Amino acid sequence: MTHSTPEIFLLIFAIVAMAIAILLLSLNRLIAGKPLPREQEVPFECGLNPTTSPSKSLSINYFLVASAFLIFELETAILWPWAVNYWELGMGGMISAVSFMIILLLGLFYLLAKRALSI
Repeated sequence: MTHSTPEIFLLIFAIVAMAIAILLLSLNRLIAGKPLPREQEVPFECGLNPTTSPSKSLSINYFLVASAFLIFELETAILWPWAVNYWELGMGGMISAVSFMIILLLGLFYLLAKRALSI
């Protein structure tokens, strides 16, 4: 009796995954039918026709606010386990958490100095 190796299972998995992907794409092509008319391809904006070109770029402030939101949102996810294990982590955990918060506060002060959060 032969014993299987992980490479065989990986190869079988890759073949099955590609077969499923090809099958789903083929079914989509069969079911979708003919292409949509141009009116249905235009983005719908509250019942109004779009007034500007879709290639118009957004203000850099939008991206700055979005990146700041992500940074400070991730702060919560990183500090939550620290808060749960506060007593077990001891002084080393306290120093690392405070240094992490100081770095984030420096980032916040930088954003405020650059007026990135002003509207």
